[in-house]
Amino acid sequence: MAVGYVIMAIAMPGSLYVGSIVVGICYGVRIAVSVPTASELFGLKYYGLIYNILILNLPLGSFLFSGLLAGFLYDSQATRTAGGGNTCLGAHCYRLVFVVMAIACIIGFGLDVLLAFRTKTIYSKIYSSRRSKKTSSVSNGQ
Repeated sequence: MAVGYVIMAIAMPGSLYVGSIVVGICYGVRIAVSVPTASELFGLKYYGLIYNILILNLPLGSFLFSGLLAGFLYDSQATRTAGGGNTCLGAHCYRLVFVVMAIACIIGFGLDVLLAFRTKTIYSKIYSSRRSKKTSSVSNGQ
């Protein structure tokens, strides 16, 4: 996703389209992956609550980054018009927003890698217990 934001920040002709496609695909994959992630990591007992907490970042991030951050940075780049409004034309208007979003995605990726390393031992224990249950059930059946 960070690559998509960097592509949009570069502001070459057509980069808005390509960057938007990359970011959109990443959002779609993120939503599709959160369903099995919630059930696999936390179980099914409180699945609804945990899933909703996992996807809470979508509206919260949209509000914080799109509503507050992007609006503030746009207003800082915009110039006053004769009618009393603000206007900004060109790629520089949202470049800083795309850079901040790319940095946030890189930080999130780093945290995901950290989580993967921290849960590696847990997954190895789960898989070994599943294998031992299968072998014991097969040996008991013979």
